[in-house]
Amino acid sequence: MKSKFRIILEKSFDNCDLQVRDYGKEQLNLIKATGPIDRRQRGIVFREILKINDTGNFFYILDNRGGFEIELSPADMTYLNALLYDGGIRYVRGGVVTLDVAYSLLVSLAKAKARAENFEVELVSTTIFVEAEEFVKSKLIELVNASKEKSLTGNLLNIRKW
Repeated sequence: MKSKFRIILEKSFDNCDLQVRDYGKEQLNLIKATGPIDRRQRGIVFREILKINDTGNFFYILDNRGGFEIELSPADMTYLNALLYDGGIRYVRGGVVTLDVAYSLLVSLAKAKARAENFEVELVSTTIFVEAEEFVKSKLIELVNASKEKSLTGNLLNIRKW
């Protein structure tokens, strides 16, 4: 898969900025905290993403290197998972960049809740942006390549039937 992308959306919200990068068949959503983020702000951003995402897959990086307060309770997770699920998302790969080492506990809880709510999910928390980016992009590439192989196999089966 090409690692080149085109930016299809850049938008600022209360306390965060969103940049959506299109890699052809999938999108990577970069969310940068510019202030404290709570459920309301995440919900607004997620709804914006759902307007342009038609794949059922959600790739994202939450960049909080600024160290802003990021509120995320179990009830918030349930609300946000329902928002994504109702929007057709079933596959989630994400990375959180934060200097808060305790955030990894929230990531573990978020993974467990998402799996219990029928998502296929992998999330990481790191202090280094490039690590999160490499993780999420590798998962994006993996999915696109698997889709290409499936498509190619289907085409070969159709040729044999012909």
